[in-house]
Amino acid sequence: METVSAVQTKDYIVSVIRSEILAGNMRPGEELTQELIAEQLGVSRMPVREALQSLAQEGLIVRLPNRHMQVAAMEEKQVRDTFRMAATMETEILLMIPEEKRDELLLRLSELAETAGSGERKAAAGAEMAWHKYALASLRNSYIHQLFRRLLDSYVSYAVERLKRGNAAAELLTDVGAALASGNEGALRAAMNRYYGRMADCLLNSKEETHE
Repeated sequence: METVSAVQTKDYIVSVIRSEILAGNMRPGEELTQELIAEQLGVSRMPVREALQSLAQEGLIVRLPNRHMQVAAMEEKQVRDTFRMAATMETEILLMIPEEKRDELLLRLSELAETAGSGERKAAAGAEMAWHKYALASLRNSYIHQLFRRLLDSYVSYAVERLKRGNAAAELLTDVGAALASGNEGALRAAMNRYYGRMADCLLNSKEETHE
């Protein structure tokens, strides 16, 4: 893990440790100690303690009876269930967005599909996360915002950054846009399930998905 300066926040530490866990560099059952992580990252123990608590809430680590922390086992079903829930939540969010915001949402999605099809992974990942956040902000419901943002900032952002780009990615996004524009709820649910299903595949088969 790369050393970070003292001014960097708990959220950054969460991101670093989360990526190590999801990438498989920290294995299930591995014990995590505040002292060692603080030393590796060059920070004090307090933000590390807070970061570990946040990761425990995400289900990525578990607290042992001796109060130590351990990397949780990540079964395939857990990963697929998580992305299935993300698909369900975002489908409902899209259905609840006011009609007057729909055109802008569809325009941005169309532009995103073009970016995804270009093969530029970094640009596409940034645009994709921006679209999710715009859709969420369009709903203007702070409680739902907090619930879904946790998924966006963890599993979803990790997968989006590693997805292979090209025609397949563009086609999935185009399908989401077409279903949303048509107002066909069933088609939208199916398109979102395919879209998030690909993310689950990416996380479970990271070696295959992260190589061009």
